[in-house]
Amino acid sequence: MQKRNVILDTDISNEVDDQFALCYLIRSLDNVNLQAITIAPFKGTGYTPVKNLAEGVDLSYNTACEILDKLNAGFYKDVIFKGATSYFFENKGINPASSKIIEIAKANEHTTIIAIGAITNIAKAIYHAPEIINKIDIIWLGGNSFLTEKNNEFNFRQDVEGTRFVFNSKAPLVVIPCRNVASNLSTTVYELEHYLLGQGEIGQYLCNIFRNCKKAYRKDAKDIIGESKTLWDLSAIAYFLNKDWFKTQEKSCPEILDDTSYQSTTNRHKITFVNDLNRDEIFRDFFIKMGYTCLLYTSPSPRDTER
Repeated sequence: MQKRNVILDTDISNEVDDQFALCYLIRSLDNVNLQAITIAPFKGTGYTPVKNLAEGVDLSYNTACEILDKLNAGFYKDVIFKGATSYFFENKGINPASSKIIEIAKANEHTTIIAIGAITNIAKAIYHAPEIINKIDIIWLGGNSFLTEKNNEFNFRQDVEGTRFVFNSKAPLVVIPCRNVASNLSTTVYELEHYLLGQGEIGQYLCNIFRNCKKAYRKDAKDIIGESKTLWDLSAIAYFLNKDWFKTQEKSCPEILDDTSYQSTTNRHKITFVNDLNRDEIFRDFFIKMGYTCLLYTSPSPRDTER
């Protein structure tokens, strides 16, 4: 079987879900060529306050290197490329990540770009080399579902012009909305500790960052009760690995209005939107690939099958 070429475009220091996504991808590289990890820009958040986009890019670069070391995959540090320090709407200039995207796309028959941050690097790559749209497909986590009026979502709102440019480019594009779709990938520290503790340094690391990620948002001691967290970015990796876990719909490319909302169309090129996902299949695959094994699998009891 011919290996599939993939680029991961990530703002990995912005939030904890990117760290989980990188781990998931690295542990899923059978029949996959990881060609590059490109660093996407991000504005500061409650999770990671930064002074400017350049500082965020540097932090993300360092975080990616740290995780690769914990996964005993340090050799992939050679294919990490720093990306844009300005958004597409501010500056359409090239950067090392966008240049590498162009280089890889031209060199391969086909390359998939998994984008789990602002889509700026990809927009700049297509702007400078529009011919690559015939040699790539893009899986992007961004925006919200059509059940939500506006796409006031982190990846989308940071660079609306860049998003609009990629949508209009006619590059093959799968959009995984956050609210109402990827939001189903919610978990708790108790589930993660059950499956990840004991899986070496990386398992402890993931549990630690998850446990601490919401501290800045707790207003009261009781807020920890019933607390969960969505690992949004796992969805994009999972879609690349197994589309059967997703329900999709092809739609005429919507117009993106300045307030971030979609305006439906009927006569434009098609974009694939994910409408639903199988949460349990995705987490099951992730936990197994991270090393969890259970020798106690049993056939369901008659009582279970009657429910």
